[in-house]
Amino acid sequence: MLTAPPLPLPDLARFQRQDGAGALAPETTELAPGLFLNADPNLGLSGSWRSPPGRFLELEARATGRGGWMALHLALPLGGLQDITYLGYACRAAGPAPWMIRPCLRSGTVDGGFTDTFFGKHILATERPASHLDALYLDSCPELPLAAPWREMVLFFPCEDFQIHLHHLYLFAL
Repeated sequence: MLTAPPLPLPDLARFQRQDGAGALAPETTELAPGLFLNADPNLGLSGSWRSPPGRFLELEARATGRGGWMALHLALPLGGLQDITYLGYACRAAGPAPWMIRPCLRSGTVDGGFTDTFFGKHILATERPASHLDALYLDSCPELPLAAPWREMVLFFPCEDFQIHLHHLYLFAL
């Protein structure tokens, strides 16, 4: 029998139940405490976001320039991972055109930097909603620090105009 250690993950269901919307800022757009969209200022990001009841997040982004990143960040109150074997996500995504989302676990370092540990699978958003599931097997991630001052789940989006609907996003640890 598998038993999961207590994992204080953010209440994503509460965000999903709300009815929120707003404009995307050129650099950082806070969607909720611990949940924000961050973009390279060179992108000249604009657009809008919505979180209608029952759906996690709908993004419509426009980029007027060229930049290196655009990502959704979700703060995770995880310090040590010593008692965890798998850390993963499940989500359902769609979009009017095919787009790839690249998920990773970002771990802060004591010198103020960070380390990214990318999941093995990308999330493919296509016209038809599809479910995606992936997990990091921590024993096979030597670059992942077991202790870190902070952690985030980061979903990297395209650095161009796109529209993506994240119907659901769930995080788990075993």
